[in-house]
Amino acid sequence: MSLRFQNNYHREIWTMVERHQPNCSDGSNWVKEGWWRIGPGESAVVYGGDVNAVNQIWYCYAYSGDGVEWRDRFQETVPHRAFEWCSNTSDTSSRTILMNEFVVSRPNHVHSFNP
Repeated sequence: MSLRFQNNYHREIWTMVERHQPNCSDGSNWVKEGWWRIGPGESAVVYGGDVNAVNQIWYCYAYSGDGVEWRDRFQETVPHRAFEWCSNTSDTSSRTILMNEFVVSRPNHVHSFNP
């Protein structure tokens, strides 16, 4: 069982994910991690655990080198480098992004980033 991100865009993308994780060390109930580099037509496993054991609501954000972003209205703070942080964690190099919300309702879920 896993969550996989699929890049259907014609350029490489960089993506992050946020999932429910009760009692994270910073006092929040969410953990965020990234950055996966995914080439055009490729995919990456961003969560290798049992997606059915985690809250069905997940969040993600992606961007490409040509300025395209896959985003919505859910604000989060992330660094420019690879990370795995609890939701309330940030540092001086962090930036604010706007994540998409999506539902994971089956094992081996694939979430696609389309043009």
